[in-house]
Amino acid sequence: MPVPTRLQISSPTAPRLPYLGLGSEEALLTLADALPDAVFTIDLAGRVTSWNRTAERITGWSRAEALGRDCSILAGDAVHGCACGLGPVRCGLIEQGRTSKTCTLRRKDGRLMLIVKNAVPLTGADGEVKGALETFTEVGEEGFAPRCGLPPADGQEGDFCGMIGRSAPMRELFATVGRVARSNATVMLLGESGTGKECVATAIHRASRRAAGPFVRVSCSALNENLLESELFGHVKGAFTGAVRDRRGRFQEASGGTLLLDEIGDVSPAVQVKLLRVIEQRELERVGESLPVRVDVRLICATHRDLKALVQEGRFRADLYFRLAVFPVRLPPLRERVEDIIPIAEAHLARLVRDGGVRSAGLSPGAVAALGAYAWPGNVRELQNALEFAALRAEGGLIEAAHLPEDLRAAPGGPGGDGEPAEAVTAEAPFDRARAVAVLGACDWNRAEAARRLGVSRVTLWKRLKAWGVTHPR
Repeated sequence: MPVPTRLQISSPTAPRLPYLGLGSEEALLTLADALPDAVFTIDLAGRVTSWNRTAERITGWSRAEALGRDCSILAGDAVHGCACGLGPVRCGLIEQGRTSKTCTLRRKDGRLMLIVKNAVPLTGADGEVKGALETFTEVGEEGFAPRCGLPPADGQEGDFCGMIGRSAPMRELFATVGRVARSNATVMLLGESGTGKECVATAIHRASRRAAGPFVRVSCSALNENLLESELFGHVKGAFTGAVRDRRGRFQEASGGTLLLDEIGDVSPAVQVKLLRVIEQRELERVGESLPVRVDVRLICATHRDLKALVQEGRFRADLYFRLAVFPVRLPPLRERVEDIIPIAEAHLARLVRDGGVRSAGLSPGAVAALGAYAWPGNVRELQNALEFAALRAEGGLIEAAHLPEDLRAAPGGPGGDGEPAEAVTAEAPFDRARAVAVLGACDWNRAEAARRLGVSRVTLWKRLKAWGVTHPR
């Protein structure tokens, strides 16, 4: 497409400039090619209308390949990606009155590059927006590590910052991680034991601008009050018996990065007071010292306890709770995302094989059905332990239902359990759409109970409902 040569450049924060009367398209292209920055223009539909040589070098897309393509070919990762394919009028960069933004760009070969991008709308002689002119400068990858990639598309298996899932609750969690990672807000992770709170905390760190800094974890339930205080804030030589030298605390070790306080509900009242001061004043005092030390830490807390109930009982400070729960995030238990059980199991099994701990030929249909029928009170951690146990018993062969832990096999709905015999779980019992909907209705859309009555696993029922396009009536 020809380059618009009689367009004006306008910005919400700058006066309107006269149109670019350079005389010819060739002159404009020559000028753009001489610039050290990447320069390109797009029309209202987001299609590329010009592309200079620096843009070719940085992106790997030639001018011939880029012209006429949607600018979403440059879309970076889900968290830091530039606003592409939205059209210049709706581009958040322009709407917010900003002319510069640091974000990621995805090269043709798939590599992510950190860039500083500038964008302004192009207006015609009639004053109407006709497109946008954008430039970007390559910053590089040093000191930047948003290695999360893109969340999996709806219904697709995938990995996002180490988290695996394709279910609706996990897609919502992926989006939440992306949103909260953009800020320095304190995050409170809530969920049952084994749901992966440390994994989510790591994902938030990796997706944030602090990704190049340290990620430090402290288990607040593993240490008594005195040891936890020293662990968090550090101490000076002679502060207590055994303090033979100065020691930096975890807050100082996490400076410039993220600190995860796991099991925050187990912190003593005395340590709660000191935590409150650090959060409010962004400074601490090491044990045995009165000199304040400034800290720059992004705080993430995790707990399986009901902190609101602890506040009401007087066991947790209300003022500390409200400062820690700025952005609460609930992690769904595994039983609420049955679709993710098998993808998680297969990924963990592959990791065990890759690390050399076990050999395995994979999961048999019977094992798949048994895993999908179990309630997993211990969540992902229990699933991982069960797989390692089964893989060792299978001795490198295919993992069968009989190789799984006894508690799992004996559970209602599991092979050999009271709910149904193993044959019923593994059989692909014939049933049509009408029967499935009728059984679901009779069970008040409890898919676990419906699967039991139909004689199949919950995974099998879910797959058929998905293929039929059957959803819960709202």
